[in-house]
Amino acid sequence: MWTWTALDTDTKLIVSWCVGDRSAGTATDFVQDLSERLANRVQLTTDGHRVYSEALEKAFGSNIDYAMLVKLYGQDRDTEERTVLQRF
Repeated sequence: MWTWTALDTDTKLIVSWCVGDRSAGTATDFVQDLSERLANRVQLTTDGHRVYSEALEKAFGSNIDYAMLVKLYGQDRDTEERTVLQRF
């Protein structure tokens, strides 16, 4: 079981949450609920979990600014980096 959460970066309030597995079905339910709670176009950043792409397309269409934050870990902490990949 996983706890899916969507946080507002300014207020740190949880906009939406869901408890479920890491499947595409749970992602779709979670993202659909999130989209229904938001009135304006948003910038959304997720981790590298692949199921977000299709769920976000279904819920938001092209009315979202979406990025995926992928953390690359190495043997040496000095070489660790974060890379933002634009998806939409």
